[in-house]
Amino acid sequence: MMQFKDDIRIRQRRRQTRIHWARVWFLIIGAAIVLGTLTLGYFYLSLSPMRQAESRIEALVRQKSDIVTVTQVSVDYRDRTTYAASGETASGAKKVAIVQDNKVKTYSRSEGMSNAQLRSLLLKTYHPKKLYSANISRYKKVLVWEISYKAQNNKLNYLTLDFKTGKVYRAISGM
Repeated sequence: MMQFKDDIRIRQRRRQTRIHWARVWFLIIGAAIVLGTLTLGYFYLSLSPMRQAESRIEALVRQKSDIVTVTQVSVDYRDRTTYAASGETASGAKKVAIVQDNKVKTYSRSEGMSNAQLRSLLLKTYHPKKLYSANISRYKKVLVWEISYKAQNNKLNYLTLDFKTGKVYRAISGM
C-alpha cells in the first residue's frame, strides 16, 4: 500500500503558477485612483483657508462699499495683509476696494491705468518673457500695481508701479 501512494505523488504534475494580468492591472489602477483621490483631497483641504478668506473679503466689500459684484480678489502680505477686490457697482462703474484690518477703501478703476495701458508699458519698457501676475495693492498709502514677470534672461523680476501714472516705486530684478 505504501508503494502505491509514492507512485501517485511521483506521477502528479506540479501546477504552474500563472500570472493573472487582469488582476495586476486592476491593482495598479486601483492604487492610482486611491493616490489621485488622496492628492486631490490634500489640495482641497490645504486651499480651504484661502477660499474662506476670499469669501469673507467679498462679503465685507459688498457690505461696506457700493460694489455689488466682486470679480477678483488678490492678497498682498508685505507689511500686513492687504486684500484688493475688483468689481462693479450697481450702476456698472468698475471699482477697486482695498481691505486692511477690516477697513474698506474704494477707488474708481477708471482713475488708474487700464489693463491694456499697463500691458503696453510693460512690453515696451521691460520686455517680459512671461507675465506671472499684475495685482492692485497699496504701498506707502498709495494705490499701486504689483507685477511679477520673467525677464529675457529667465530671472524673476518684481515691479511696484503707480496705479495712475505707471511711475516705478520699487523694482527688484533677478530673483
